[in-house]
Amino acid sequence: MLFAALHVNAANDNPCPEVRMAPERLPSMNMPRSGHNIFYANGELTVTGGHTTNFVPTPTAEYYADGEWHLMDMAYSHDNGFAVVMGSGEVILGGGHAEPLGIGQTFMVERYQPSAHAFDGFGSLDRRRVLAAATQLDDGRIIISGNHYADDAIGCFDGQSQVQHLGSVRQGRSNPYVLRMGGDEAFILGGCDERDRHLDTVYVDRLKGDAVRVPLLEQWRLVYTDLPFSSEACRIDHDTYLLTATDKTGQLAVFKVTRQQGEPVISLLPTACPIPMQSQWGTIAYKGPVVVDSVRQRGYIIGVDSLYHRQYVLAIDYGRQPAGLTLCYTDPMERAAFTIPVVTPDGDLLIVGGIPGDNYKPLADVWLYHFTTEAAATALTSRQVWLWAAGIVVLLIAILICMIYIRRRSRPSGPGIEQPPATAPAGAAVQDAKAAELMERISQLMAQEQLYLRSDLKVQDVAVALQTNSSYVSECINSLRGQSFSQFVNTYRVHHAQELLRQNPSMKTAIVAMSSGFTTEASFFRNFKAVTGTTPREWLLNV
Repeated sequence: MLFAALHVNAANDNPCPEVRMAPERLPSMNMPRSGHNIFYANGELTVTGGHTTNFVPTPTAEYYADGEWHLMDMAYSHDNGFAVVMGSGEVILGGGHAEPLGIGQTFMVERYQPSAHAFDGFGSLDRRRVLAAATQLDDGRIIISGNHYADDAIGCFDGQSQVQHLGSVRQGRSNPYVLRMGGDEAFILGGCDERDRHLDTVYVDRLKGDAVRVPLLEQWRLVYTDLPFSSEACRIDHDTYLLTATDKTGQLAVFKVTRQQGEPVISLLPTACPIPMQSQWGTIAYKGPVVVDSVRQRGYIIGVDSLYHRQYVLAIDYGRQPAGLTLCYTDPMERAAFTIPVVTPDGDLLIVGGIPGDNYKPLADVWLYHFTTEAAATALTSRQVWLWAAGIVVLLIAILICMIYIRRRSRPSGPGIEQPPATAPAGAAVQDAKAAELMERISQLMAQEQLYLRSDLKVQDVAVALQTNSSYVSECINSLRGQSFSQFVNTYRVHHAQELLRQNPSMKTAIVAMSSGFTTEASFFRNFKAVTGTTPREWLLNV
């Protein structure tokens, strides 16, 4: 039921810690399901619709109470439809496949009233839709976008009864992210068009303003999933979200999406190590978004092995800089599943139903992964102990270097007979001591917080963290290290890159560069050679 062991995968040179988990099995649902929606409504874990055995849509729902699942009849099945839990507590469900085997789209819309456990089919979408996504704005309207093998557009539900066409999209998408950005704004983006083709040129559609092209999303593709999910599950605060993306090699990364002055801002989330794509048992297949626990500042990504024997949960502690990663894995299971998990009110993780690689044979299994017990917290934070230990070692080395440097500066330099050092003003000695103390604090901050992994780090950020003046920080680094602030930070980044390369020599240089805080490969190569005197490849040959 709890974490049992911490294993760092040295065999695969993977710096990400691996933690064995034993999830708790809860009572199974009454019906196997995939393509279903999972959410909490009126405090009850609820699943709605989807398809069951033999890929047949099921117009049923279930809620979990008193240790068992209670079956309910729905108006429609909404297999791969959307669900929005509104501020009123009611749930709006819409769209889905028209026939078994995942065929067609529907107009269907219904309302779920959790207090009465009742469903009511009451209206029609603006167009037939399946694999659409939706979110509720602050003004109560629900914005709908996305479609599969049919034309896409933006629809709007007024919160009462009508769904109307709101506008066109710059590019159609299947199962997109629809991100509410406060007020009456939303961003719409995705990784595939309506026919599952990867988008080579990626735009972010906005309710207010023209679509914006994002070149970064042409280098990194947003992960596409054909499972229903709510973008609200990816939100870490009022207008900031975590999304998953891969590069051309298949390496997974996490993107942070927010806005500044109305414009979308998308960046890679710095992580303490690259997301592991292999475990000690082989390749890990991730499929789906980051599901966020904003209270505990942790996100989760679900994965399975190639045989669907082990379930993986990648835990992302995004509240730290850089974000900590822990790969949790199970012992071999009879059937592991792909589905979008849900975070419980207590901060644990539920995996409900899903498919073990076969849409015709979904599961009714329900698994609870404990992340809030004392044992779980100890296992997930044990990595921090190692980081603190490493930080202390780095700090001691930095202090030693400072002491040697200061002694050399004060040593007489003339040949022959030693001469006493020139008498310095008392104020100069005080200033030297203050500079050494500030340098020690700067080094300690860089070692413990790893601020150098922030690609946008500025001298003002360090000054604010130390509650001092930015000019003092610059002058201190220049006088005691003989470096500019940027050279000082890039030296830390190069040392971090060396450690990544030492642990995983086959890692792509683009991943190494971004994981170390560099904004481009060119900057990485230039600074690496400036610090080490060699290129990364030459350095690896001599390690």
